[in-house]
Amino acid sequence: MKLNSFYQDSVRKVKQYFRLAVFVFPLLLTTGFCSQIFTAAATEESARKQIYAAVHNQAAEMIRHEGKRRNWRDYQAKINIFIPAEASGFAACGKTPVASLPGGDRVDLHRLRFDVHCGDGQGWDVVVAVKPDIYLPVLVARKTLDRGHVITADNVMLKKYNITNTRGEYVTQLQDVVGLTVKRRARAMQPIALSQLESPVLVERGQLVVMMAEQNGVQAQTMGEALKKGRKGEMIKVKNESSKRIVSAIVSGRGVVQMVQTSEE
Repeated sequence: MKLNSFYQDSVRKVKQYFRLAVFVFPLLLTTGFCSQIFTAAATEESARKQIYAAVHNQAAEMIRHEGKRRNWRDYQAKINIFIPAEASGFAACGKTPVASLPGGDRVDLHRLRFDVHCGDGQGWDVVVAVKPDIYLPVLVARKTLDRGHVITADNVMLKKYNITNTRGEYVTQLQDVVGLTVKRRARAMQPIALSQLESPVLVERGQLVVMMAEQNGVQAQTMGEALKKGRKGEMIKVKNESSKRIVSAIVSGRGVVQMVQTSEE
């Protein structure tokens, strides 16, 4: 009986030890596995934060510089940064990563790309794309303006618009558009581009114009007939009413031209 009791007690202790071992061993494995996951996640987050900070600071500085150069007023900027998935495998950089433009100092706010370099012993390099959204008050048409319309101050208004979608074609100053003629339809509440506008015709073909001339500080004027329509600064042919000579002249105002040379036909 004693021998049998001793045997049963020994078997019971072995079973308890085995159950404990079965519980502890998976726990140790699981704890080690989770530790590796947390370590990798922390490394990834750190590297990505470093990349984000380097690119964001560089992009923000470029936008501030462009805003000062172009005299932007009351603008707001949102910097969208796209870090490639490969950065997930990067270890945190022992030095502050450096972000630079591949093309040197040339800035294209519609298509920014930065080379980010980690300069420590196990350094890495990555290319990061940036799409800034820059909201700036620009001139828009209050209503659709058709071709040939001469713009007045009442035709336009300032509205905040994302200028990165305009490919650089926008106007912020009223005096830059008033008096110009629409050569390509301007849609209502859309930014007006200077490429849609042109100087108005100041001289019509067949119109009687004042011909101005100056020589040795002495000014003279006569009348002539414009042989071609013209805008300010354009050169046209004009026939002198008195001499019947045809001369070249530059349109300088409404119904006024400045003679530059004379020739007989």
